[in-house]
Amino acid sequence: MKKLIGKRAMTAALAAMLMFTGCANRAPVNTEPLKNDPQLKTEIKLNEVASRKFDEEKLNADYGRYSFKMMAEIAANAEKNCNIMISPASIMMALDMVAAGAKGETLKQLNALFSSDADPLEQQAFASEMMKRINASKKLKFVCANAIWSDSKRLGGKINSEYTKYIKKTFDAEFSSVEFNSETHKMVNKWVDEKTNHMIPELFEQPFGANTVMVLVNAIRFEAQWAKGYEDGQIRKLKFKGTEGEKETSMLSSTEKGYFISDKATGFIKYYQGDEYAFVAILPRDEKANANEFIKNFSYDDYRRFISSRTDCDVYTLMPEFKSDYGIKLNEILKKLGVTDAFSDSKAELTGIANPAGGKLFVSNVFHKTHIEVDRKGTKAAAATGITLDVKSAMPMEERKEVICDRPYIYAIVDASTMNPIFMGTVNNA
Repeated sequence: MKKLIGKRAMTAALAAMLMFTGCANRAPVNTEPLKNDPQLKTEIKLNEVASRKFDEEKLNADYGRYSFKMMAEIAANAEKNCNIMISPASIMMALDMVAAGAKGETLKQLNALFSSDADPLEQQAFASEMMKRINASKKLKFVCANAIWSDSKRLGGKINSEYTKYIKKTFDAEFSSVEFNSETHKMVNKWVDEKTNHMIPELFEQPFGANTVMVLVNAIRFEAQWAKGYEDGQIRKLKFKGTEGEKETSMLSSTEKGYFISDKATGFIKYYQGDEYAFVAILPRDEKANANEFIKNFSYDDYRRFISSRTDCDVYTLMPEFKSDYGIKLNEILKKLGVTDAFSDSKAELTGIANPAGGKLFVSNVFHKTHIEVDRKGTKAAAATGITLDVKSAMPMEERKEVICDRPYIYAIVDASTMNPIFMGTVNNA
């Protein structure tokens, strides 16, 4: 039996990423308190990560728990009847680039989001290995890319050179030092657009804030054809009974091998070419269940029981062709899950990234966007996570000056090299 957990953890990540839903309320989700283990490292020695070994089975399980916690919390805060999709992998990669330069309680909280008791070195090595597996995929287009933009004017030579070497080596991240202005977000969006094959054309909808001095971005693109595609005779026009009513749509029908049944759900698995990755459908047994409500209470342990129930019998399957986009600002979600200090301009410890004179870095925003298309040929999906780092009083803001010529004034046209006037005049009446 082909496994979805263990050495192919990203298949489980894709399954979590492909959950689509209807409405949800805003009830808070209970989360486990962070373990304040004094033995955990409070600073990452970057040169030790490359050789760091980790318990693959444990870290895969930790990653699964994090994925379902994140999905549950997002579902709890979702708008009514919306389709949700996230990439736990993309969010983890982006935050791990921040964690690589974090220290103290800030590092502990970031690390505990993914594993409450793993050493940060192990978590970094785990994320790096996951990225390598994605980029080594065969017979499908599965690409993970990372990039960082730094404000050359305000950070300049203040960035830790060991940090930039590390993220280039460990996360294969591109690093650019440019002078930030009102157009910089367009440069970042262009990179995301290209890396996601135009599935996410705009990660940042507005220019960066006046205090933003660094942007860290992860982008993941997945494009794969079914190992066993759908023929014309397997496409049927049927009604999909959604939370907003019935709607006729193209439904994909097939017989697969791989059936799941637990006390909460039934489902099936359908592989993509190369059999490295697969689509898993999880259908609540309660026919009136709202998918957002369901996933709030469907834990990673529930998921493990679900996939462990697999039998390789024939199962008739039916699902709609669909296309969906989703975007969310993750600040409050991450705070609920225990990552608080990184967002505090007084508590954040990110000096491993840079140490601006007269100020300190902190996370100002975490944006996440996804796109998915499921049709008779296969699946296209993309995700991007962008993190902006701001600085508190790194450079004093100049006092705003005003010149309002709404009364008589004098003007001059000057030689710029000498500032001598070529023409001079007055305006008494406009």
